[in-house]
Amino acid sequence: MKKALIILFVFAALIASNVFGAQTTTKPAKVDDIAFTLINQEPDPAEPGKYVDVRFKFDNNGSGEARNVMVELMPQYPFSLDPGAEAIRNIGTIQSMQRGDVGIIVKYRLRVDKNAVEGENDLRVRYKIEGYSWIEPEEFKIDVQTHDAILSVESVSIGKKTLEPGASNTVKIKVSNDADSALKDIKARLELGGLPFVPLGSTNEKSIYKIDSREAYEFDFELLANPDAASGVYQVPLKITYSDELGKTYFKNSTLGFVVGAKPDLSVTLDTTEVYQAKKPGEVVIKVVNKGVTDIKFTNVKLMPSKDYNILSNDEDYLGNIDSDDYETAEFNIYVENKKDKKIMLPIILEYMDANNNEYRTEMNIEMPLYSASEAKKLGLVAGNGKLGFFIVFLIVAAGLFAYRRWKRGRKK
Repeated sequence: MKKALIILFVFAALIASNVFGAQTTTKPAKVDDIAFTLINQEPDPAEPGKYVDVRFKFDNNGSGEARNVMVELMPQYPFSLDPGAEAIRNIGTIQSMQRGDVGIIVKYRLRVDKNAVEGENDLRVRYKIEGYSWIEPEEFKIDVQTHDAILSVESVSIGKKTLEPGASNTVKIKVSNDADSALKDIKARLELGGLPFVPLGSTNEKSIYKIDSREAYEFDFELLANPDAASGVYQVPLKITYSDELGKTYFKNSTLGFVVGAKPDLSVTLDTTEVYQAKKPGEVVIKVVNKGVTDIKFTNVKLMPSKDYNILSNDEDYLGNIDSDDYETAEFNIYVENKKDKKIMLPIILEYMDANNNEYRTEMNIEMPLYSASEAKKLGLVAGNGKLGFFIVFLIVAAGLFAYRRWKRGRKK
């Protein structure tokens, strides 16, 4: 029995010596044995105004263990943690040679400020191992870039409201860089094929090397509308190409609307009249001539009432369309009151639209002369009284025959 107890005691001592010997042989990891790296960011690149997930990894390349490991994220602009999110994490112990696929991964979710500058932004992180003070590696680089480098067409202005056939006009196209970094190699091109426009002083393409973030630039094009260009609205394709700072190329297609037209140039005159004297009815004809380069439509002529005459016909005459270099006439029947003046005025209202549906209304007075009976006859405006002349001639001839017969009878006696 005593022998058995001695054997048991020795066995227990051996076990105890092995256990305590193992504990005494476990040593702490050295700082240089711990590798702390940024594995990735998701998405890459991060986008301003959104979230980015960053993953860090601890590898223990030594034979000692790293105890009570803690890591702290120290975000600074443009990164931040959501309220309530923990910046300090307790990792625990990292065993010796715990690396590679079994390394410890720490994940943080960060918000990226909406005004973040595109490019690489610094992110500070530090960690602590039992027995050592805080260790802060160099800043990690987080890539930030907008999803699309945005170049927008801010405005399009034309020197005159419309492009007049045969005349030049300045077209200004203002583009703005809405991205957070500079845009380069910006080219603006007007596709004028099949359209009645010709660039003056340059080609139909303009370019600029760079537009900084939040800045704008204005492209100027001098365009000539062909002299025979028909009035109307023309769609002009605008193609813009540009690149971001990483060399990625972008394409932007837009459509501009150009209005071709000119202010109508009309001439309104008294064409013919049958009324030359007071107390006479007759027809007056008003002539409307389109001397301009644009057609007009829905033309209506209205003769206004006056104390000088009565309107015997309809007071309006609808003329419709009048092409450029053409004319139409409006006819009215009137009766002129007893008037001693040498003329009367015909008040006219002319209403019409140009080819682009702009409305016009013009009031004017058309002068119509009046003559006395003798003046009208002298000017050949009215014919003489043929019956009276014939009667006078008849009387003269009859008187002559009567006198001749009496003379002849006297000689016979």
